[in-house]
This record gives sequence, C-alpha cells and structure tokens, in this order.
Amino acid sequence: MHPRVLYIRRTGNKYPFAGDFIYFWPYMKFAALISLFTVLTCSGYAQTDTGNIPEPVSKPRLRISLLVCEPGPDVWETFGHACLRVVDSAKTDAERDKIYNYGFYEASPDNPLIKQALTGRVRDLLDTITYAELMYEYNIKERGIEELVFNLTDSQKLLVHAFLKNNLRRENRYYEFDTFYDNCSTRIVDLFEKIFGNKFVTARTLPASSRITFRDVTATKLCPEQHKYWFGLGINLTYASRTDRIMNSREAMFLPPFLMEGLDNATIDGRKLGSEKLTIRRNEFKWDDVSNEPFIIILLISALTITCLIVPRFAAMAKVLSYLILIVTGAVGCGLLYLCTIDGEPAFKENYNLLWALPANLIVPFLSRSAKAKYAIVAMCLIGIALILHVLRVQVMPVLEIGSLLLALLFVFGIMYRSRLLR
Repeated sequence: MHPRVLYIRRTGNKYPFAGDFIYFWPYMKFAALISLFTVLTCSGYAQTDTGNIPEPVSKPRLRISLLVCEPGPDVWETFGHACLRVVDSAKTDAERDKIYNYGFYEASPDNPLIKQALTGRVRDLLDTITYAELMYEYNIKERGIEELVFNLTDSQKLLVHAFLKNNLRRENRYYEFDTFYDNCSTRIVDLFEKIFGNKFVTARTLPASSRITFRDVTATKLCPEQHKYWFGLGINLTYASRTDRIMNSREAMFLPPFLMEGLDNATIDGRKLGSEKLTIRRNEFKWDDVSNEPFIIILLISALTITCLIVPRFAAMAKVLSYLILIVTGAVGCGLLYLCTIDGEPAFKENYNLLWALPANLIVPFLSRSAKAKYAIVAMCLIGIALILHVLRVQVMPVLEIGSLLLALLFVFGIMYRSRLLR
C-alpha cells in the first residue's frame, strides 16, 4: 500500500576461485587482497546509497509522515483528525510502525471525565498506538485516510522523532485544549516551528483576499455537509465572538485538510517538506440524509406562539407557549453563562448570544406586572443590539435556525410591555 524502503543485502561467493587449493594458493592470496580492497571501497561508497544498504541499528532508518483522517459519524469526529506516523525499519516489534496522536484525553477515579467536563478542564495529551490499531478503527467506521510523506534528511528525522519521544514523557505530554489554537493539528505545526525555527516556512492555505472565519469552516460548512444540524446549532450558539475573526493561512491549519496543504508546500531551508501524497483508505462513509430538524421545530413553535399572541381567543395557549420560550431561552442563557465564566475553553468566551438568551428569562413569570414591563423594554433593546452585532459580523448568529425564535421573543416582550399577557 505504501512505498517501503527495501533493504538488499549484498553478498558474494566466499571463495571466488574454484580448483585445486595447492596449485592456486599464490593466485588466491593476490585475489584475496584485490577482493578486500574492492569490498572496502564499495562499502564506503554504498553508505550514501541508503535505498540499497541498511543503516546501522544505532541510526535507524525512519520514515515520517502526516496522516489526515476524514470526519466520522460521532460529533467529536466532525472536524476530522490529524496525527503523525513514524516507521522505523530497524525495529521488528510494535515500535516499527507507530502513530503519535495528540488527540487523547485521560480520566482517573479521582478526576473522572464528567468532573473535567463540568469544570471545563479537560486536558488532552499525546499518546501512541500502532498503525494496525489505527487502521482497525478506521476500517470499522469506513473513514478515509490520506498520508503526506515528509521529505526530511536523516538528521531532521531523528530530531522530529526525538521531539515526539520527549513529548511522550509524563511531564510534557499534557496540554490545555483550544479548539482553534491548540489541538491535534496545530500541535504538529508547532512541532516543526519549535524544532526548525525560522528555517521552517509554512505555505499559504488561503487566498490573500480571503475573509473566511473560524465559524465559516466549522459550524457553517462542515456540520450541514454532514447533516449534523443539532450539533451545528449547538456549536453555533456556544462559539463566541472569537470564532468570527478572519483566519490567516497559519491559523487555518487548525483543520486537518488545511494542515495537509500547508505542510505539503512548506519548506525547511528552502527545500519542499512534502514528498508524496498517498491515499491509505478511501472514504466510504455515507452521511444520513436527514432534514434540518432544529430549523423546522423552532419555526413551528415560534409561528404557533406568534399566532396565539395575535389571536385573542388563543390567549391561554399563548401564555403557555410564551412561558415555554422564556424558560428554554433562559436555560440556554444559563448554559452559555457557565461556558463563558467557568469552562476553560477559550472559544466560548465573550459570547454575545447572552444578549437575547437571557438567564433572567427563567424568573420573568414570577415578576410583578410593572417589573415585567420594564424587563421587556430592556430585553427588546438587547435583542436589537445582538442583531446589530450579527450584521456587523462581530458575532454571527445562526439566523436560519433561531431567526423565528428571536421574532417570537420580540412578540412576547412586546405583549408583556403592553401588560396584556403574563400577569
């Protein structure tokens, strides 16, 4: 499947001449000297022919490459994955073909995963598996894998391998995950930058005139393509204003496909880093053809609420639906507030969706009539500010899914201000 370095052991006939030992002994001594000189000369020359003569065991022959994995069915597989493959042909055990993977996390009885998630302190780490183990998993899930073989010198390969092994040490292997700036892909770019410094130059992955943001290439693009509409809505709400910054070519490499492109055309000391692109496994996974359920459900509930608010005979139903919308948006606001203040993920900070998903919506039904009217004025102004920020692209909202909900909220607060509802 992949080009391997084939080692050919050169051997010769132990005795170059045949015949009677006694008669040919003088000639054999002369031939032996000539043969010895030839062998030594050829051996010294063959050391530069690394495709034919094996390297000494003390200096293993390494093949280092990047593996980029296609997205998968689970939500944590939405953006794909990247890892490094190191083939050491001097080894014959599990060390021969290893995957260095920055995408692991660790839990323990005194620090379970649920505790890490609730406190926002999920630490990722570098760990290794064998190439066979990786292929077993991706064959089951029918996910595709592309490989980029690196064009590195032997000394550069040893430096990269040593860096990875040092990162495996317990005191070095952990890192605080950051969706856009510190993940399985960015760690690989960082590796080359730390080892080679200014000698390493990444290639452009985006046009100079590009205005693409982090949200554009994640929630707006990948989630709909994979029909993960609920997950797309969730991250669209939780991703804060930082997500709407315009990416540069280096920042775009937080996604595996951009990483592949950036490293393929990158250079070290002016020499192209990418050597060869290979398809290890073709992607066979098919996404379920499902409709945009969040859009449909929110639209129906919002339309029903507005209709009931407008038609007086449905006042009782309007009150129930209005309470429902206030409770749901208040609960969403509490979740966003938690992510902004307690959770450690930087992508969730400074979230202006809190302008319309107000946690205080949960207590509105228990306010006095005059307090509701005052609250309604403030809430409608905040929704207006959120829409302005959306238009200015300070923070983009998933308007397709929640546009009808925002309209329903304006109707609820408008009626509340006029004191005709929620008394």
